[in-house]
Amino acid sequence: MTAPTTKIKYPDGEADQQLQRVETLHQQLKLEQARAQELLARLKGEEYQASRELPPKSQDWVRGSKHLDRKLGEYRERAKRLEKRSGGKNTMDVGIPELKAEEREIRDLEARVSGLEGRVRGFEGLPPDKEMALMEVEKMRKELEALARRRDAMFEGLIEGDK
Repeated sequence: MTAPTTKIKYPDGEADQQLQRVETLHQQLKLEQARAQELLARLKGEEYQASRELPPKSQDWVRGSKHLDRKLGEYRERAKRLEKRSGGKNTMDVGIPELKAEEREIRDLEARVSGLEGRVRGFEGLPPDKEMALMEVEKMRKELEALARRRDAMFEGLIEGDK
């Protein structure tokens, strides 16, 4: 007993055309893979890494923040002790409502100081001379623009590569 066999026949050249299409797609995928690996290597490069100064700066900011938190706790503790010592009486015509209002003012001032400190941190690393600082800012602005153009060109290259 023999099983019936069916032969699949393609018109002449159709299988060759399909094979050629598959090979073309395979080559395009290889090129895309190479481009993606090259881009990945560039993105892992030093120019895209965080500055070496960032971790120490972050640690300084965390230390400063913790220090301010401790100071705030100390001041609150002092206020509680003063309140207990006075026995709730108005000592020197200063009552709890006045102390609370003053505490609010202090908090507002702390928030303002914190905001100003943040603004001042933006000027770290600049020369003390105004002219030199302006030149440094201009230099950094041009560098930022160059990096933005480079980024845009890389992005356009990726988009054109997809087409």
